[in-house]
Parts: sequence; structure tokens; C-alpha cells
Amino acid sequence: MSTFGVYLSRTRIRIVWTTAFFGVLAMGTSDLWSQGTNATRASHSKDRTRAFIDDISNSLSGDSDFDSPRRTGNRISADGRTFDLKAVRPLIRAFSNSLEQLTYALNEQVQSNPASGLRQVYTESLRLSGTAASISKLSERQGSDGALQDELQQLDADWRELAFRIGNATGNTPGLTSELSELVSNINDADLRIRQSIGIQPQLDRRQLYLKAAGLVADLENLQEDVSSELGNSSNSKVYRQAIGRIRQVALNMIAIIRDEWQESNIIVDEYKQFEALWSPVVAKLRGENDRYIERGLRRVSASAGDVQQLLLLPRKMDQSQSIYLASVLKKDIDEFFERTPLILVMQLPRSKQALGTADQFYNSCAQFTEAVNRSGNPADIVDSFRKIEGAERAFIEVYRDVDSDKAIAVLNRINRSVNSLGASLQIQRDDFNSQSAEDLAAAIQNFTEQIEAAAKGWLGDDRQSFASDCLQDAADLADRAAKLHDDIASGKSQVDLKGEMTELYDTWRRVYTYLAKCQTDDRAALGRLASSLTPAMVDLRTMILQ
Repeated sequence: MSTFGVYLSRTRIRIVWTTAFFGVLAMGTSDLWSQGTNATRASHSKDRTRAFIDDISNSLSGDSDFDSPRRTGNRISADGRTFDLKAVRPLIRAFSNSLEQLTYALNEQVQSNPASGLRQVYTESLRLSGTAASISKLSERQGSDGALQDELQQLDADWRELAFRIGNATGNTPGLTSELSELVSNINDADLRIRQSIGIQPQLDRRQLYLKAAGLVADLENLQEDVSSELGNSSNSKVYRQAIGRIRQVALNMIAIIRDEWQESNIIVDEYKQFEALWSPVVAKLRGENDRYIERGLRRVSASAGDVQQLLLLPRKMDQSQSIYLASVLKKDIDEFFERTPLILVMQLPRSKQALGTADQFYNSCAQFTEAVNRSGNPADIVDSFRKIEGAERAFIEVYRDVDSDKAIAVLNRINRSVNSLGASLQIQRDDFNSQSAEDLAAAIQNFTEQIEAAAKGWLGDDRQSFASDCLQDAADLADRAAKLHDDIASGKSQVDLKGEMTELYDTWRRVYTYLAKCQTDDRAALGRLASSLTPAMVDLRTMILQ
């Protein structure tokens, strides 16, 4: 039950895995899979972390059968600006080295303090460190600055977002070492010097901003429909729909500004602040309607708005009223669970003797959280109270997950979403299993595996190989296993029970991968693109399930 966000691969990460798909074969396929995938788990040593960074770096900067934007030679950037590459090289190297040290430090923190909320930022730091190392290597042999311009701009955007997330995570976890702050400061200094040397302003990830802002618009449209459906043609309904329509137009204008690359970042920030000023009073009024479907719509809009806010690197102040409201929603969810769960079903649970105690603990932790918010507003006390809700929820789900009732399971899933919403409102990252995020990843994996099966059939139908039968059988098996895993996650199967399935799926992908890498026809590029999408999703889901 975690707040792992749904996996959306950046263009940069896609390049990493596309190149790795074929270019890393010279290093050995087994090394890529044994080191690269396992290194995202914090239990591994500094050497394993170093090996994964090297795999990414070598995959990007080594020879490949594909033309990569990273090796385009003497190309001047689109706006015609140039810079002294010789002067920038040591700055890139310093940035890369400091980021590598930060990754090691994050790994140590995750190992020593699993509840620190740093697992997600450690994984992202790992990936970004590999990318920075590859850019550093490329700068050493590049003859022109033009090919690095876009890469350095994206690196700046990615680092600024990662630094922002680290700041949020460490701020919510008292007692972390000062080493992290010092390392972040060192990287910020190197990043600033790089920006000054190449003449750019601080960057934002506009591609991700566009996607998240588009999702925000869609959520606002859905909320309008919910209000219309639930409140009909009442006077309140008309007022709400009109207000949401105006807010939606602000969000659409923000998308237009994001798409205009000549617009400065501060213009986007100003537009978001206008959205926020209009949205806050509407939320407060809609909560008063006490309607489940409207409440669901509010959560979705708030979650999308939070994603945009994070990409804009804007600090989020704790909304005391929202925290209390979400805690009350969670208590209602718990009440509804027992309304939908007959006593006879509780008595049939394998851990029925623990049922009453875990339910009391969960409910009381919600009440204690509300008291902590009302009592002092001290962020440390509030975070500590939320951590107790997390622990109580895990115990509650462990006891009741086997209940023989579809309606009860549906409420259990809603309870999980309520806890996630509460954590997100507090900007607290959760490192345990999130069934909804896992289901989303599993759905994506199922789609990719089906496409890979079809693409493999097309390739081997025109270019018959000695291993064709084995490859097609494994590709079909891969798609079947992915579909089953998706079904089992969606049906609420426990994390423990999913581990064997995930391992088998992962091993099957390794076999298919080795076959696809042998393709030398025009199908090669399409297979590589599919693999570049499937691989990181597979790695992320494996990390979630096996952690």
C-alpha cells in the first residue's frame, strides 16, 4: 500500500532502455539483468549500486546499432547558442560524481531506515546518476557543444525535481544525516555553474507538465459530470459547474503556456497559482455536499494538481482542514467496510482472532491523527501520527484481505486510496505495496507483452530463425503470464502470493529479450521501442512486489 506514482517514462529514460536493449549486449545480457534490475532494491551494496550506474552509463555512451540523439556530432542547438565545452566538461564531471555519492548515501539511508520514505527518490537518483555519467563521458569525446545542449537542459530539469522530492522526503523524516543536505547542496552548485556556462535558465520538465496538466483538465471535466449527476439541476449544481468550468479554462490556458517553449517558467507558475486561488474555495464548498462520488472527483483533481505543483517545484503547505477531512473520510470507509461485511465472514477469516483488535487500532489511529492536527499543527507530530495510520492499515489489510465478499474488497481498495490521498496531502512518500499502482503497471505490462508477441510473430514470419519456435512460445507465455498477474493484482491477491508470479514473468522476459536482441531486420527498431517501454515498467513492478 504505497504512493508509488503510476509509471510514466520520460523521453530520457526511454533512450536509456532503448539503447540498453541492444547496445549493452557487449557487456553481457546476464549482467544487465542481474545487476541493473536488482540494484533498484535498497538491500544491495554500494558495489551493486555502482554496477547499475555503470550499466546505464555504458549503455548510453557505448556503441549501438541505433543512431542516438546523444551522438549526433557537430550539431548546433536550435536557438544557435554555443558555449565553451572545454570549460563545461569539469562541471559536468563534478555534477556526476556528486550525484553518484548522493545515490550511495540514499541507499545507505534506505537500508538503515526503511520507513524513511526515500526508496522512490533513491531509485530515481540511481537512474539519473547513470544518465549524468553517460553525459559526462560523451562530453569528453564530443567535438561540438550542440549535441549536449538539450541533454544538459533535461538533466537540469530532472535534477531540480529530484532535489525537490528529496527535500520533501527528508523534511518529513527527522533524524536523517546532514550528509544528504550537503551532497544536495554540492550538486545544486555544480548545476548552477553548468547553467551559467551554457546560458540557460532553471529548467522544468515541460513534457511531464503537459501530460499532468492534461490529466488535470480531464479530472475537472469528470468532476463537472459528477456534480451534474449527483446534484441535478439545483441552484448549487449550476454554481459549482460554472466555477469548475472557469477553473478548467485556467488549466487549459496553462497547457497552452507549457507548450510554448518561449514562455518563461514563471508564467506557468503564475497560471498555476491562479488555478489554485480559484480551486481552493470550490473544494471547501463541495466537501460540504458529503457525496461519495463528488468526493472521489475531488480526490482525483487534487492528486493531479499536486503532480503539477511538484513539477513546478512549488512547496505545499499543509492544509489543516483537508487533513482532518481526509481522516474523516477514512473513518467513514472503515465504518462502511463493516456495514458490508457480515460477522459470519469475519469469523471465517484465517486470522479472525485478530479482527477486532486490528480494526480498533486502525480506527483509533485515525482519531489520534485528527487530534494531532487539531492539537498543535506540529509537522513532526502529524507525520508521526500518519505513520501510525500506515502501520494500522497494513495490519488491517493483512487480516481482512481474505474476506469472501466482493463488496467488502471494493471498500478495502477504497480504504487504501483514502490512506494514499491523506499521505499525498501531507507530501509523505510511502514505500510499501500499493495495489492500485501495481495494477496500473501490470495493465501496461500486459499491453506491451501482447504487442511484443505480435511483433515477434511478424519478424519471424518473414525472417525464420532456428530459434523461432522457442521464441514464439516464450513470447506467448510472456503475454499469458502478464495477463494472469494483472488479473491477480486486480482481484486483490496478496503481495506475498504475487512474488512467485512476478519472478516467473520476469525470468520469461529475460528469455524473450535475448531472442529479440538477435533481430537484424527492419523490425528491430519497433522491437527495441517496445522493449524500452516494457523493461522499466517490469523493473518497477518487480521492485514493488519483491521489496
